[in-house]
Amino acid sequence: MSTVLIVGGGPVDLGQLQAELATAPELIIAADGGGAYLAKLQSDPDLLIGDLDSLAPEIVNDFRMRGIEIHTFPTNKDQTDLQLALEFAYSRGLKEIRILGALGGRLDHTLGNLGLLMEALRQEAKVWLLEPQTEITLIGAELELIPRAGWGLSLIPFTQNVKVITTIGLKYPLINETLLVVNTKGIHNEFVALDQKAKIIVKEGFLLVVLFQEN
Repeated sequence: MSTVLIVGGGPVDLGQLQAELATAPELIIAADGGGAYLAKLQSDPDLLIGDLDSLAPEIVNDFRMRGIEIHTFPTNKDQTDLQLALEFAYSRGLKEIRILGALGGRLDHTLGNLGLLMEALRQEAKVWLLEPQTEITLIGAELELIPRAGWGLSLIPFTQNVKVITTIGLKYPLINETLLVVNTKGIHNEFVALDQKAKIIVKEGFLLVVLFQEN
């Protein structure tokens, strides 16, 4: 399935960005300030989108001169630049989306970006928010994971409760259990084995799956 890479304006590790670019995504979108990271690597996005208040005019002009598609919006708008980038991807029917620059900056933006994962589910899209040592997605049904050495995961309710959760291939299993937003039971789990895929099944509610590198 075709993959979209969105580069937001939050903190981005250039090494991780290079690795994502090396996978040759079908579409690369710079959400406003995310264009600066691509410019540092001398890599062009397919699309620059946003109000462009966080990107140096010379970078915008350079992209424009090289024929990069640019969608400009007013500064006084109801959506963040990252939401605009996601909406563009959805409008193209693209369902596999990986995002850098959505975590680790301003807390309000981070929380808002987590909220955008709810719309991703409605669009039947698989969206991951990425940092070098953290990967986050939201599920409301099933998710299969390929274990990685040195990585663990946490399961965090994104609704008041998440019901009938069953896990397969995790050290601390859940079998038809409920996780509550006021309880930390789902924090820090481990994969049973690197050669055994793990699965998380949710019957009711929405669950944040947070993968993290432990060492």
